[in-house]
Amino acid sequence: MTTATVHASREEWLKAAIDEVRPMFAAEGLDLAPRIRVTCGFPAHHARSGRIGECHASAASADQHYEILVSPVLADPARVFDVLIHELCHTLPGCMGHGLTFGKAAFAMGLAQVNSNWGSTVAGPDFATRYGAIIESLGAYPHAALMVSSKVQSTRMLKAACPHCGYTIRLTKKWADLGLPECPVDHTTLALA
Repeated sequence: MTTATVHASREEWLKAAIDEVRPMFAAEGLDLAPRIRVTCGFPAHHARSGRIGECHASAASADQHYEILVSPVLADPARVFDVLIHELCHTLPGCMGHGLTFGKAAFAMGLAQVNSNWGSTVAGPDFATRYGAIIESLGAYPHAALMVSSKVQSTRMLKAACPHCGYTIRLTKKWADLGLPECPVDHTTLALA
């Protein structure tokens, strides 16, 4: 039985995971980039897309590191680990997108596609067998899931402007339906823009 390590931070856990899987990538003929930074953080457009992981190309980094983000909504070590494997596949040559090269690498590393492309993946059927001992040895992921709500905008503000001078205000549909106000400069009725 493997003794689990206690990591002080999420980043320490994620870095240790990368160190553990580097030889496994190499065994598949897939050499991970030497310069990878990883952190727990929201991917761009997370609220809109629901994205739970992201990898930025080394060319986007001032010091040429690949930058990986794993979403803070994830807390299950096995799920964090499979998202990390997905993002690590992006650091391989020709794998920044979700095309054929990426798909072959992801499949080789035990991931399965969720839909018709490799944009969304999950742990494949043998993922737990391949990585279970590593995940166990990493110990608890030192993080609690962050619950984020998608606040729905309840009131859409309409824009009303003076056709002469450009004076602009915003108001709700309720008030616009009762009648649009007058411009304080030209004393003409504002029009919805």
